[in-house]
Amino acid sequence: MHVDVNGPPERPTGVRHGMVLLAMFVAVLLYLDRVCLSTAATVVQRDLGIGGPEMDWVLSAFFWTYALAQLPAGWIGDRYGARWTLAAYVLLWSATTGLMGLARGVTALVVLRLGCGLFEAGAYPVAAGIVGRWVPYRSRGIASAIVAVGGRLGGAIAPVLTVWLMLVATHGIVAASKGGAEPGPGSWRLPMIAYGLVGVAVAAIFAWRFRDWPQDHPAVNAAEVTLIQDGAAPAQRAAAAAVPPVAALCRHGGLWLCSFVQFAANLGWAFIVTKMPAYLAEVHGASAAQQGWLQSLPLAAGVLGLFVGGRFTDSAARRFGPRWGRSAAMAVSRLAVAGAFAAVLLVRDPVAAAVCLSVIGFATDLGTPAMWAFGQDIGGRNVGAVVGWANMWGNIGAAVSPLVFGFLSRSFGADVAAGWQAAFVACALVQLLAAVAAAFISSSRPLEPDTAAR
Repeated sequence: MHVDVNGPPERPTGVRHGMVLLAMFVAVLLYLDRVCLSTAATVVQRDLGIGGPEMDWVLSAFFWTYALAQLPAGWIGDRYGARWTLAAYVLLWSATTGLMGLARGVTALVVLRLGCGLFEAGAYPVAAGIVGRWVPYRSRGIASAIVAVGGRLGGAIAPVLTVWLMLVATHGIVAASKGGAEPGPGSWRLPMIAYGLVGVAVAAIFAWRFRDWPQDHPAVNAAEVTLIQDGAAPAQRAAAAAVPPVAALCRHGGLWLCSFVQFAANLGWAFIVTKMPAYLAEVHGASAAQQGWLQSLPLAAGVLGLFVGGRFTDSAARRFGPRWGRSAAMAVSRLAVAGAFAAVLLVRDPVAAAVCLSVIGFATDLGTPAMWAFGQDIGGRNVGAVVGWANMWGNIGAAVSPLVFGFLSRSFGADVAAGWQAAFVACALVQLLAAVAAAFISSSRPLEPDTAAR
C-alpha cells in the first residue's frame, strides 16, 4: 500500500472498482456454466435417451449441492480469504462443466452436475465478502448489484451462445450464423468443453489480480483505504471462527425471514433457467432457436432490475435506516413476481410469455442487492457465512423448482397447458407469502454484536 506523508491530501485510488469487476466477471462464467445444460436439455435427452422425469433430476441435482455447500463455502472464504478460495472454486466447477461434454449417460450427468453445484456454491458468498471488505457501507447495494449483473449477463448470453455453439458443431460456422437449422445429436458437447476451458483462464486471472484486503494491494493508497472504511473502525483482519457460526445464524430471526424470501425468489426464478425452454416448446411450440433467444430475455431484464434494486436499497437505507432500507425492495420484488406469474396465465404466444417472464426476471433481481446488502450489514467477520446461510435456503428453493414445475406440468395428463397454469398459480401464492415475510426484515441487529459490517 502506498502512503504519501507529504503534500496535499491524496486522491483515493480506484482499485476497489477493479476488484468488484473481477467478481462480476467470475459471476458471468458462473451462469454460463449453470444455464447451458437447461438450454441444451432437449438435445441431450434425444442424444442419451433420457426421459422427462430423469432430466428433471439432472437439472435439479446442481441446486442440491449448491444449496447445502453454501454455508461451508462462505465460511471457507471468510477464514482463508477470497483470492485462492474463489480461484480454486472457479477451476473446479469449470472442470466439471468441461467433463460434462464427455458424459455418456444420465448417471455421469447427475454426478457432474452435483460436482458443479458443490463448487459453484462458493461464488456468491465469497463475492459478498469481497464487497464487504472492499466497498463502503453506503455503496454496498450497488456494488452487490454489479457483481450479480455478471451472473445475469452470463445467464442471458448462455442460451444464445449455447445454441449457436451447438449449431456450429452440427452445421459449421457459416450455417450457424444464418440460423434456421436445428442442433444435431452430440452437438451439446462442444459448449460444455468450451466453457470449461474458458473457466481455467478466468481462475488464473482472478488469482493473479485479486487481493483479500485493500491494505495488501500494491496499487491502493491510504486515501482509498480510509474511503472504504467509510468513517468506521479499521476493518477487522481476524479470521472467521474456527467453525461456521451455526448457533448465531439459527438465533437471528431476521436472517430466517430473509432466508424464506430467498427460497421463494429462487423457486420462481429457477423456472427460467431450468424449465422455461420446456414450457415454451410444450405450450407454445417454440423451436430450439426461439427458446434460446426467449430464455435470454428474462435474464437480460434482470440486469436492469439489479441496477434499479441496488440504487433503491442504498437510497432507502440512507433515508429510512436499517428497518426499511433492505426490506422495502425485497417486499416490492415479491409482489411484482406474484403478479407476473399470474399474468403468464393470460398469454397465448411465446413472445408474450417471454415478456411476462421478463418481468419476473426484472422484479426478482430488484430485490437481490437488498438480500446481499442485508448479509453484509449484519455479518461482520462472517459475511460469507451469513450470505451462504441465506443462499442455502434460497437454493433449496431452486433445487425443488424443476421438480415442482415438472410434476405439476404433467399432473393434468394430456392437458399440458393446465398443468403449467397450476404450477404458475402455486408459485404466485408462495411469492405473496414471501412479500409478507420481507416486510418484517430489519438489518439493525448484527449477527455478533461487536462485529457489525459497517
